[in-house]
Amino acid sequence: MLPRLIGEDIALKLDLDSSLSQVKADPGQIEQVILNLAVNARDAMPDGGKLLIQTANVELDPVYTHSHPGSRPGSYVMLRVTDTGTGIDPEIQSQIFEPFSQPRSATKVRGWAWPLFTAS
Repeated sequence: MLPRLIGEDIALKLDLDSSLSQVKADPGQIEQVILNLAVNARDAMPDGGKLLIQTANVELDPVYTHSHPGSRPGSYVMLRVTDTGTGIDPEIQSQIFEPFSQPRSATKVRGWAWPLFTAS
């Protein structure tokens, strides 16, 4: 589904951990998050580019959490989506984690979602 959504000018690479821990999450919501991020990435790469989706088990240690307020040490499952698009305007970057942030015009808003799940 993703290749059709993003188009043939964008190379999709999946780097998925085969031993990923389980998380308690709604699969439909996770799918929607990935679709939204893929569409946002596509829109940021009008001339093509690369989209990478990765999953991994990660351990946040006290050193990391000390420099990232709001995080707590422990085992987590990471979903990382990166692209070679134009990036987010610095003026908007400070707003991306705010609820109801609308970094696009009202006609192009697809929503933002930034989940973080603990491993079970």
